[in-house]
Amino acid sequence: MIEIALALSLAVNIFMLWYTRNTLSSLFYISENIGSLYEIIADFGVHLKAVYELERFYGDPTLTNLLEHANAVREEIEVYEEILLLSEPPETEEEELDDSQETQEN
Repeated sequence: MIEIALALSLAVNIFMLWYTRNTLSSLFYISENIGSLYEIIADFGVHLKAVYELERFYGDPTLTNLLEHANAVREEIEVYEEILLLSEPPETEEEELDDSQETQEN
């Protein structure tokens, strides 16, 4: 009787380890992709802002709305990124520039 309980317990523990491993690997995969998506959206926002600031397009209401929409999408993704990003958060271009400026000052 005890042998059956031990065998059943062993089988359940092995299944739980396998399930946990697979779930964590899926979560890490999602986390990496969310980070990549955030970087793409952030780069798009920077590019859009640069286009908006060109003299030719400055003040264009369509670009203004597009810039606001891009910022709203980026902010929404940041919420999910903070929840799902398990690894170190990606550095944005602004943080990279700050880091490079601090390095040059030293």
